[in-house]
Amino acid sequence: MWRTMLFILVGLSSVIPAQGLTAAECIEYGAVSLTGRLVRQTYAGPPDFESMTRGDQPQVIWILALDRGVCAVDGGARYPREPYQKEIQLVLPAELASKYRALLGERVTATGQLIHGGARYDKRLVLTTNDVRKTSVVP
Repeated sequence: MWRTMLFILVGLSSVIPAQGLTAAECIEYGAVSLTGRLVRQTYAGPPDFESMTRGDQPQVIWILALDRGVCAVDGGARYPREPYQKEIQLVLPAELASKYRALLGERVTATGQLIHGGARYDKRLVLTTNDVRKTSVVP
C-alpha cells in the first residue's frame, strides 16, 4: 500500500510544477537590453587583490542588479553557458560614467553588448554599455 502511495506522489511531483523553481530566462551573448537596479560594488584591487584593509587599492565597478536571474548561451563556442546570473557588470566609458552617476540606486534599462567576463572582469557576465536610461518597468 505505501509503495503505491509513494509511486503516486512521485508521479504527481513530476507533473505539478514547484513554485519558485522556474528556470532562468536564457539570453544570447551579443546585443541586449536588460533592466534592473544600477549599483556600485567595491573590490580589493592592486597590488594583491585581497584586502583593502591591508593596503590594496579599492576597485569600484558598476553593476546591473537584475530582479530575476538570467542564463547566457552562445550559439557558437566562443563563450561558456552561464546558467543563473543576477548581476551583470557594466563597462562604461569615463564620459558615460559621470553622465549616469545620478542614476545609481535607480531602476534602469542598460543597452549594449553582452560578453563573458572571463578572467578580465569581476563578474561572469559583462555588458559593454552604450546607453543607460531610467525606467519604471517592473518585472
